[in-house]
Amino acid sequence: MASPRIVSPAQALRLGASAWFVAATLGQWAFVVFIVLFFGGHVLGGDLAALNSKPHVTGYVRGDVFGNIQFIGHALMGGVVTFAGGWQLVPAVRRRWLHLHRWNGRLFLGIALVAALSGLYLTWIRGSQLGSGSNLSITLNGLLIVAFATLAWRSALRRDFARHRAHALRAFLLVNGVWFLRIGIMLAGLALAPLGIKIDYEGAVFVGVSFASWLLPLTVLELYLGAERSTRPLPKYAMALTLGLLSLVTLAGSAAAVAFMWMPVLVASK
Repeated sequence: MASPRIVSPAQALRLGASAWFVAATLGQWAFVVFIVLFFGGHVLGGDLAALNSKPHVTGYVRGDVFGNIQFIGHALMGGVVTFAGGWQLVPAVRRRWLHLHRWNGRLFLGIALVAALSGLYLTWIRGSQLGSGSNLSITLNGLLIVAFATLAWRSALRRDFARHRAHALRAFLLVNGVWFLRIGIMLAGLALAPLGIKIDYEGAVFVGVSFASWLLPLTVLELYLGAERSTRPLPKYAMALTLGLLSLVTLAGSAAAVAFMWMPVLVASK
């Protein structure tokens, strides 16, 4: 009788990372579909005022041409970088279509830089602010996107691919902070609603989720990179289990966002 095959620590870590990547990709593509249908649909239809059917801090403002361009452009760029970023993490793309990986990477990093700067403009110049805590979180997130996108680009030019990979992964997670925030709010709302706790923009829960939307993914990434470098099996198995659990949490948050945040807006805007 053959003995059961034991998954090696390295294989377990790759499986855990793959599980989370698949879960995240499903959630991110759902977010991209929403952006395309809602923002793209109204822009192509010429009905820009209908963009305000979805609550925004500062949405479409009649007469504010530059501000409206920044607002709409920021949203559409978010869809592009979310879609483009995921493909950069697919090993088969890097192995078989290196040219595509390079040009898609340039697209991702370039638009990430522009989107981060436009987000800072919308927050501090146009005045799209939710509160002091959220403003600080958005600002730090935007500045870190600029920093790590620049570092990823420079390390690629220097052909320092180990550092490039680490910086690019950090930039990818930071860029998706807006998506992490939405699934985080959904999970927090589902957990706290039975307790009668409401989430408001100035409250501790929203501010905490806002910071966690980029701090927590970065922390998990550093633990993952550390587990990769470790020569001991325990960190790899522990990280694999953690990523497996996080994949389930990610799926739950994404499903909640689709059901309670994005789908109702699409239905109401028809």
